[in-house]
Amino acid sequence: MQNLDQTDQRLLSLLRENARYSIAYLAQKLQVSRGTVTNRIAKLEDEGIIRGYTVELRPENELSNVHAWTSIVIEGNMTLSVVKALRGDPCVTAIYDTNGRWDILVELRASSLEELGKALERIRLIKNISKSETSIHLKSYM
Repeated sequence: MQNLDQTDQRLLSLLRENARYSIAYLAQKLQVSRGTVTNRIAKLEDEGIIRGYTVELRPENELSNVHAWTSIVIEGNMTLSVVKALRGDPCVTAIYDTNGRWDILVELRASSLEELGKALERIRLIKNISKSETSIHLKSYM
């Protein structure tokens, strides 16, 4: 993280826990003023550290019922161009740099297996992807 002090780190931790916590609640937990919390959140947003907020649904209420991960090997030093192409796909929800056998791990969500299949076809057509393997999420234990 970019030179975040302990208060910023604690603020981010609280927001990860629940991004809907009120400014007053955050100020109380951090033992700072509401103005300080407001200013720090604005600064974190302006610097791109906080990129957005999201809604977390129970699995049975997910709009995208199929959840999968694709591990990808990239030819040469073309990771950035592959990542740029992947970002444009509507089924791609996250992209992770990894170590080991695979270069990147792509998280996918689709409304059906057919939609997932189409996304995988699009991914296979991306230049400089030499190999991929997809695993479909079947069940959660949490």
